[in-house]
Amino acid sequence: MLTDTELRKLRPKDKAFKIADRDGMYVSVSPAGTKSFRYDYRLNGRRETLTIGRYDESLGSKSSRESSELEFGLSVSLAEARALLATARRSVEAGESPSRSKVEKRQEAADALTFSSWAERYFADKADPNNSARLADSTIAMRRSVYKRYLEGPFGKLKLDEIKPAGNPPVKPAS
Repeated sequence: MLTDTELRKLRPKDKAFKIADRDGMYVSVSPAGTKSFRYDYRLNGRRETLTIGRYDESLGSKSSRESSELEFGLSVSLAEARALLATARRSVEAGESPSRSKVEKRQEAADALTFSSWAERYFADKADPNNSARLADSTIAMRRSVYKRYLEGPFGKLKLDEIKPAGNPPVKPAS
């Protein structure tokens, strides 16, 4: 079993290498010196690897955050990595892939901010029968058609804050 002192003493080599901890978790040290906690497991006969997080020496050996604040992929201490390992092991025992869940969660967060996801929520809201500002089905169909034809291609994958109005920049008023 690893200790914080042993982790701090690990130095990079020409090739990436692994140091085992416990319960299938290990530390992978890259040639650049990055120390990442990883967990190898088998699910439905396939081997999968979950990157639990990057080791952060400044966090110390104690777990400084609540378990509800911890997520896979963050910079974590050794104690926090072991807590996340316990969560991942429970997921595997339940037949769920923690690495796929991590990717899906990241994708959902990225999609939540795109113009395409905003447009889909707009159309769903305008079609909702409980909405007082509900639009007629023909109006929604026309707007969806315009969106698909002209807007989805150039703007669909852009984040909302990346979309700026076209044209000349605003003119400052004369003083």
